[in-house]
Amino acid sequence: MTLSKKMINAQVMDRNADLFRCPICLAEMAMLDMSRLVCTHNHSFDLSKNGYVNLAPQAHMTKYDQSLFGARKTVMTSGFFDGVLDAVIKTIEGQGHAIILDAGCGEGSHLSTVVERLTGEVTGVGIDLAKEGITAAAKEYPGLIWSVADLANCPFQDDQFDTILNILSPANYAEFTRLLKPGGLFVKAVPESGYLKELRAIFYEDKEQKDDADPVARVAEHFDEISTERVIYTFPLADGLLAPLIQMTPLTWGASADKIEEALQTAIPEITIDFTLIFGVNREETG
Repeated sequence: MTLSKKMINAQVMDRNADLFRCPICLAEMAMLDMSRLVCTHNHSFDLSKNGYVNLAPQAHMTKYDQSLFGARKTVMTSGFFDGVLDAVIKTIEGQGHAIILDAGCGEGSHLSTVVERLTGEVTGVGIDLAKEGITAAAKEYPGLIWSVADLANCPFQDDQFDTILNILSPANYAEFTRLLKPGGLFVKAVPESGYLKELRAIFYEDKEQKDDADPVARVAEHFDEISTERVIYTFPLADGLLAPLIQMTPLTWGASADKIEEALQTAIPEITIDFTLIFGVNREETG
């Protein structure tokens, strides 16, 4: 008998129910009837038909819709981001049993790739506030835990995760340090000046976009053993990839239809990927 995606995901949640805490009252949770997570104070959260759970108590509107996540999936499954993920996997490999949280997982492709390529027993948990992204993730990548959740109120117990990934997503460092086990690894991917520079030249007309924030210093405020790795490469744009790439990147949001059409008509043979990976170790508990 072939299990449904909902049942596959429910089984993973059931085995890892001790990870969860109620987003309303912070109580422990358990899986009931393989269909809902319920806390000890009887707050109940049903699994969707695809097997994700919505643990964001209040509805949130985001600017990320189904078509955007569809475009992102097309780009990411082409191998566009593999060089970055390879560097991430190389760093976190060898931890043995690993519980990995992707905070801001979008449509789930990054987490799925990391879990698939790591050796040993790995449990992947992906959260995002955009319901459309989590819906796509649960449908496409069964066997992982997917939840609509707020980074400011992560629905998990303290000291549960071996690794937290934060790729092209906002961070909540107070929550990340709470969730990571002592000695756990934090990984943040930050775009650098060369990232998608071919599109920047069109949409920003070569005007430099400055960001005064220092992400390495920010991570160092919360984590120890800080290290960085710069990952730069070019990726050939096969037929059909330029349009979804333009659609998925915030670089183009708010651009005029004429500017988008100009970009679509530009023969861009390859695109530049340029990231700094920041690694930090969660501070060990003291006395």
